[in-house]
Amino acid sequence: MQINKIIFMGTPGFALPTLEKLYLEFGSQIKAVFTKPDAIQGRGHKLLSTPIKKYALSKNIPVFEPHNKKEITQIIQKINPDLVIIIAYGMILEKDITDHYFCLNVHASLLPKYRGPSPINSVFLNQETETGITLMQINEKMDEGDILLQQKISINPLDNAGTIHDKLALLGAKLTSDYIKNNILKDNLNLQKQNHQQATYCQKVKAQDLELNLKMSPVKFLARVKAFAPYPGAYILHQEKRIKILDAKITDHKIEILQVKPAGKGLMSHENYCKGNSPLI
Repeated sequence: MQINKIIFMGTPGFALPTLEKLYLEFGSQIKAVFTKPDAIQGRGHKLLSTPIKKYALSKNIPVFEPHNKKEITQIIQKINPDLVIIIAYGMILEKDITDHYFCLNVHASLLPKYRGPSPINSVFLNQETETGITLMQINEKMDEGDILLQQKISINPLDNAGTIHDKLALLGAKLTSDYIKNNILKDNLNLQKQNHQQATYCQKVKAQDLELNLKMSPVKFLARVKAFAPYPGAYILHQEKRIKILDAKITDHKIEILQVKPAGKGLMSHENYCKGNSPLI
């Protein structure tokens, strides 16, 4: 298969290593980048661009920020790409696109487990010991396409959502580049149907998911801390203040809090926090 025109579709920082690697190896073939429109974010309520948009503009790659599926379809059909790479874009493509173009998705779980938008958080909430990257040829349904390639990594006791995010982002970049060179360009595709009966799903992280309860078992408490560290951070309400717990461990079957971030303050050890406040547990 010849690849003269590539479209890249992504939004968060997780997608950036893949775009960077593709630009280094296939720069002139990347004809467009799609990302979510600028959004108001943070305490300053500033209109901010996605990391993908910032990088693409720095490399003079045309950027598109369509607001709906119809716009996406029209732009893709006009460009008529040989390959579409999608990683954490945030919108499902229409059947007109997935049926007529080779669309490769990079997903941060071992599909069919953890279909949906929060697979990294979910592996910690469910106390998994491994996760990985799945390359998939997408269809019009969410994360149900045929698997092209998978690679596992172990989750070690010191990992949290942040460390696994970074490991998988780099792994996804390498696997995507390698698969294009070793399989797509050589017409060496090995598609494997997913077992839909084994599928599990995860949802968007909601505000209430972040609250910790001291009545939780130590294992569940620690799992939730790791699932949301370092961002957005699980928290407990202590003396009517929100205290984020960013690191903890289990000692003698009890939770030992290691790092905290009180509202409006920087990261500190629980020991230092207790010098001016009562212990959290």
